[in-house]
Amino acid sequence: MSLTTDDFTEFMAEDPEDDPSLPLGDALDELAVDVEVDAVEEVRDVRERL
Repeated sequence: MSLTTDDFTEFMAEDPEDDPSLPLGDALDELAVDVEVDAVEEVRDVRERL
């Protein structure tokens, strides 16, 4: 299987809701989600389920 630029044309179209003056990093930051997880507690929870 191979991919060509034609495979991505629908994803390369400009979105009218996007602000072209906003830097990409700031735009991605708006989409980011902060997740705080206690890894030790999660591992213990999984072990208890097994």
